[in-house]
Amino acid sequence: MLADFGVSSLQLDRLERGFSFESDNLDMRMDKTQQLKASDVVNGYGKLELERILKEYGEIKPYKKLAQAIIDNRPFYSAKELSQLAKRVMPKTKHNPATQLFQAIRIEVNQELSEIEGLLDALENQKLSGAIVALITFHSLEDRIVKQRFKQWLQSCICPSEAYKCECGNNHSLGKLLTKKPLVPSKQERKQNHRSRSAKLRIFKFRNFDE
Repeated sequence: MLADFGVSSLQLDRLERGFSFESDNLDMRMDKTQQLKASDVVNGYGKLELERILKEYGEIKPYKKLAQAIIDNRPFYSAKELSQLAKRVMPKTKHNPATQLFQAIRIEVNQELSEIEGLLDALENQKLSGAIVALITFHSLEDRIVKQRFKQWLQSCICPSEAYKCECGNNHSLGKLLTKKPLVPSKQERKQNHRSRSAKLRIFKFRNFDE
């Protein structure tokens, strides 16, 4: 199974979807049938709620300052307006200052991390003999979830740390890693496709549970 957790280029490039820094609306829904939109988050969330998603999902250091700036300047009607605010408030970097802000809002709107957790739970519960799972992440939050879950799947002994000796049978490993370190795009690939620059591929193979 191959899963790519990146946002589709079609979604990013279509301004009407509200993912782009230049969009004239504020949507960001991957599933257009759901109710919650980016505009609901930006214009409706309280200060503490905004601080939470900016800190947890955007990993933004001045999250309190940015949350207050959003509250002081709302309502926002477009992603373009929100992007311009980020440029005024966020420290200058080599990437667009709104990148982390948009990431945080997009994750909240689409519950992206919960979707990844749900997929990993399903794979763990099904225990498909010999299955190879290849997962491509695009930021540290996604990669951390996959890395930690693969690490759990590798554990053969699941006894409590305070146990004097192993009593669980020491046979609980679900398989093995096929990538000791994540595979990342080459310099040439990053040059040809700049959106691949943060991609990381981790691969796990489930053992044969019938043996």
